[in-house]
Amino acid sequence: MVQIPQNVIDLINDPASVKVLVTASKDGRPHAIVCGSIGCPAPDIMVVGKVLMNRAAAYLDQNKKAAFLITKGMTSYEINVQYVKAESSGPAYDAMKAELAKLNLPCFEIKFFKVCCVCDESAGPNAGKKVA
Repeated sequence: MVQIPQNVIDLINDPASVKVLVTASKDGRPHAIVCGSIGCPAPDIMVVGKVLMNRAAAYLDQNKKAAFLITKGMTSYEINVQYVKAESSGPAYDAMKAELAKLNLPCFEIKFFKVCCVCDESAGPNAGKKVA
């Protein structure tokens, strides 16, 4: 089981960081979106609230492999994940829905991912190195 290092979790939780979800269709066509509802409820789990991500959601149904890019300034990490499931009820969904409601955004479901690999993609000598 791969676990995200604490410094990467801190970056994910930083409201000033930019969070990107990258998916690909079954034939490999990539799709990237900025997505503020990305979170990490446990070191081996990533989540995203589905607000306007229709193409990304469709691609996840076709191809379970995805990646998150989390960046702030010169610091950046890529988190490779495997799509596991979606929920439209329950405590995790309710918490995400409440957070998005503060921004006047709907939450149609929450998508769960298993963490497969974490790489440092910062501008520096460690760029591309696996950290977890």
